[in-house]
Amino acid sequence: MNTADRKCQLRARVQSLRDALPPEEIEARSEAIVRRVRELPGYRWSRSRLLFASFRSEVRTAALVRDTLRRGGRLVLPRVVGIEEPLALHQVLDPGADLRPGWCEIPEPIPERCPELSVFDVDFILVPGLAFDREGGRLGYGAGFFDWVLSNRQDLVSSGAAVAVAFSLQLVDEVPMQSWDVHVPMIVTEDGLIKTDRNG
Repeated sequence: MNTADRKCQLRARVQSLRDALPPEEIEARSEAIVRRVRELPGYRWSRSRLLFASFRSEVRTAALVRDTLRRGGRLVLPRVVGIEEPLALHQVLDPGADLRPGWCEIPEPIPERCPELSVFDVDFILVPGLAFDREGGRLGYGAGFFDWVLSNRQDLVSSGAAVAVAFSLQLVDEVPMQSWDVHVPMIVTEDGLIKTDRNG
């Protein structure tokens, strides 16, 4: 079986496990993850945070969104321009008014309301994903959007200011990696913090 097929099988298996979590379990586990993220130096010292708006059974990030805005930080959220295009990054001031369903129904910034920023305008990255291993291997949704972000901000990867969040059931023995895939230096789950000692 080639790497692409292995990725596809793993993606389906972990997605099924995550989708099976009851909503109250997702909320409870997410609260524990958010508490751990807020304690990280890279998060605490950052002023311009690239987060993501949760969808389906992802780790709930709304508390980090609120925390960033409440403390006067710059909230940056991604928007999919096209499958072959890099992510567009936008500053969001009012998530209730500034977002609408976009790619795969993920809440995304409305470009007419939200100024576009450069990937170099952020100093913290919260990384989504479907599966992770303890070496920092990451399996996303298949379009490579966050690999592009991480490859452009290796400074944040190497400094620990790029942090993946996942439920512990998303940890696997090994994520099949390809040449363009970028490792993450840190994974936060409800059970603890995993430092992978990988910087891409």
